[in-house]
Amino acid sequence: MGMGKRLLAFGGGGLLGVGIGTAVAVLLAPRSGDEQQGRLSDLIRQARLNGTEAKAAKEAELIEKYRVEVNDPDALSEEVIRTRAEAERAIADQRMETALG
Repeated sequence: MGMGKRLLAFGGGGLLGVGIGTAVAVLLAPRSGDEQQGRLSDLIRQARLNGTEAKAAKEAELIEKYRVEVNDPDALSEEVIRTRAEAERAIADQRMETALG
């Protein structure tokens, strides 16, 4: 078998493999592209919400730790109010975005 025929056979086999792989992927895909995109968007929104909630909890923890360190239960009171309001607003916005989909 000549080099040209080998190359042609190899290329034809590769194209056949790509075609079969594509057909199997389309037939066995669990979701359509739109469904998968929607699912990924939901996961991203949930990750953002979880991140915002975790950030607020960590800030509260650090403020409390600072208050203990300086022995002042009212230290950073304005920061607590601002942080809480900021977190509540971000969480409400993200939940609204999730509800609107």
